[in-house]
Amino acid sequence: MPRQTPSTLAGTSPYPTAGTPLLCDARDHGLAGDGRTNDQPALAALVDRLGDGFVADGRARIIYCPPGVYAIRDAGTVWRSGVSLVGAGPGATRFVLSNEGNRAEPVPLAFHTAELHGASPDRHLAYCTFADLEIDGSGVASAEYNPLAKGLGLQYVIGGLFRNLFIHHTAATGFGCDFLQDTLVEAVRVVGCGRMDNGLEMGAPASASASARGARWSG
Repeated sequence: MPRQTPSTLAGTSPYPTAGTPLLCDARDHGLAGDGRTNDQPALAALVDRLGDGFVADGRARIIYCPPGVYAIRDAGTVWRSGVSLVGAGPGATRFVLSNEGNRAEPVPLAFHTAELHGASPDRHLAYCTFADLEIDGSGVASAEYNPLAKGLGLQYVIGGLFRNLFIHHTAATGFGCDFLQDTLVEAVRVVGCGRMDNGLEMGAPASASASARGARWSG
């Protein structure tokens, strides 16, 4: 598929909402992947734009992140229905989380929670895939344990897919995705996570590999 036309402004697209691309290269939409540039603002803007496109026409979108190191600093991205994030494989596409600019921020790669965003069975995420990428949470630290300092922190997901992920060294849970319905979790490796959890805090450290499971919320 041809590369999309580069954005006129970092993190934005020249397409009208319903015409946002179904597949886009992250680097054509403001993400640098150079390990130095903070890619979080561009990622958040792109997720919002593609999420608006899904609302407008019901067609799911994919953000492809080529090999590179994508620095995510000082804020997590609130995820949207119909938006997927796909890399070139763990080790090739790496998201490095950090909060050195604001130690009060927990900085997951992506989150959508009941507490912060009103996630519920009626306000769920739908048709989102996270695949073929690595999340390194070793740069997130805080004075006190924060259960939102996850790799992925998504609640109430329908029709999700989590595949071939390597999540490691997050302060709280690595794979913190709850209340999943008709969702597949396959080949998700979580190592060294929950490093700030003393065993009594909310959020298990989740340090085992997961494979092929579906889940449903109750009620």
